[in-house]
Amino acid sequence: MRDSAVKDRILDTASRLFYDQGYHATGINQIIEEADIARASLYNHFTSKTELLLAYLDRTHEDWFLELDRYLAALPTPKEKLFALFDHRIQRQRKLKYKGCHFNKITAETCEDEEVFRRVKMHKERFRQTIRDLVGQTDHRRMMDDETLADTLFLLLEGGISVGAMYRSSEYAEKARTIAAMLL
Repeated sequence: MRDSAVKDRILDTASRLFYDQGYHATGINQIIEEADIARASLYNHFTSKTELLLAYLDRTHEDWFLELDRYLAALPTPKEKLFALFDHRIQRQRKLKYKGCHFNKITAETCEDEEVFRRVKMHKERFRQTIRDLVGQTDHRRMMDDETLADTLFLLLEGGISVGAMYRSSEYAEKARTIAAMLL
């Protein structure tokens, strides 16, 4: 088997387990067993469980934004794209069965690890910047300045998804979208 195929299988397995059952509840032995690899293969590609976690976060970040960019690409206006941010997150929430944001879940488990925190923060800041860029291109109601509106939309999105995970429902993300429509 190709070296990159083994690495991908390890990362695929770890990603699924980290998201589904949590980072701390996932052991190296379980990853090795479920990926059907030798212990040496894992350590040949990842020197530690933390390094594997960082690779998971990097890949999840890249995949998340690729998916978002594809979702937004067909929409002609920044305002439509802002509403689509809510729609996209709601669809992801349903697809993932309301298990929550990959990045929020990892932060809750590994709050002491500065490198993990840096990657999570980078992900959230990039999303926030996406919102800022779109707000700056809209002709909104000017109830607030662009920066405050962007932060408000970011908090509505993040809050709707977090509360939705607690209640196993997209109702709160949908309410957040309705509030966003009042602001835009």
